[in-house]
Amino acid sequence: MKAWRAKEIAMAMIRGSPSDSYKELPKYFYMLEQTNPGTITKLHKSEDECFLYAYVSLYASIKGWEHCRPIMVVDGSFLKAAYKGTIMNACTQDGAVGKILPLAYAIIKGTFGVREEMCIVSDRNESIFNATKAVYPEVPHCICMFHLWQNVKCTFKKHHKQLKDIFFALARAYTIEKFEYHMTEMCKIDPRVQPYLFEVGYERWSRAYSKVKRSW
Repeated sequence: MKAWRAKEIAMAMIRGSPSDSYKELPKYFYMLEQTNPGTITKLHKSEDECFLYAYVSLYASIKGWEHCRPIMVVDGSFLKAAYKGTIMNACTQDGAVGKILPLAYAIIKGTFGVREEMCIVSDRNESIFNATKAVYPEVPHCICMFHLWQNVKCTFKKHHKQLKDIFFALARAYTIEKFEYHMTEMCKIDPRVQPYLFEVGYERWSRAYSKVKRSW
């Protein structure tokens, strides 16, 4: 305990305390907007002035979105500091966006708008699905095949080494005929995988069944 307390004191001397860092957010956001004109920041607090969440979109990212493929990939990471929480990121190829959740999703839509042939990609997190459906009802929501593979791997552990290459061949198949060929091969290894993937929705993760138009 003495060693742990010494470490905590040293970390506080170097980095400051988390509570003090939250107090600096308004100043930090002000300077971001001053030094990066066009940058959008939002800081939401509760009625008793406690931190709820923050949103940041740098102007370079806002302008860069115009030149990226119209694919927004959403993911989150759990924070391990004293106050826990989650940091959500929306990224595009060659660009980064900001923090997501239902209200912040609306801010992102106001910041970046909706582009032709746009789609959103995430894992199967229910909160992300619900927020996407509410804010972007017109935009297809696809599932990241790498996250889906992790679900398959955990659900069907016994045969996951044999299933891996076939699963990614399924996801990347260009034609339905090729998709069905790989699905037959998968069923030979473990027939339980097919109904599992069917329930997820082929159109959400398979190139062959995708309903997303891709002129790019």
